[in-house]
Amino acid sequence: VNSNNNMPATTILLGGGGVTIKEPSPLQTNNNQNNHQNYHHRTQSQHSAANDVLKLFSDTLPLDAIFRPKSVALIGASEKSGSVGRTVLWNLLSSPFGGTIYPVNSNKLRKSVFGIKSYTRLQDIPEQEGMDLAIIAVPAHAVKQVMLDCVEGGVRGAIILSAGFKEVGNEGQQLE
Repeated sequence: VNSNNNMPATTILLGGGGVTIKEPSPLQTNNNQNNHQNYHHRTQSQHSAANDVLKLFSDTLPLDAIFRPKSVALIGASEKSGSVGRTVLWNLLSSPFGGTIYPVNSNKLRKSVFGIKSYTRLQDIPEQEGMDLAIIAVPAHAVKQVMLDCVEGGVRGAIILSAGFKEVGNEGQQLE
């Protein structure tokens, strides 16, 4: 507990090959407030929206893998200053994400990124089956193989952060 304001602190857990960031629950952070103000009026109704029907049949909604992932593989994770992989990893580590992060770096000699165990390929992650999200931060020429790896591994969602497609000409347009 943060002694300055009696608010629970962020907890970072290392283990299982990834890093898990746990933020205080809304009940912990709003214990002196009326919690109803944090909910949209539709969540209080039994017949509110079409998405509520989906909740009856599933614990997750179709886009939860992208917007509320529990596990993220960052393919292209790096410590190299100025790289997209470094920026994304740093943002995940310093945000209230709350899930497990698996850095993936194709350099076989690299064992960790920012002290977190890294993997050479997505398939090397023991918990890769059912991975919610892959953030792909690799050069354009490598994206196709990474996407095939994601499909093979059952990754539920992907975000591609890459350059070198049609903006660089005919060859890039073919890759896109």
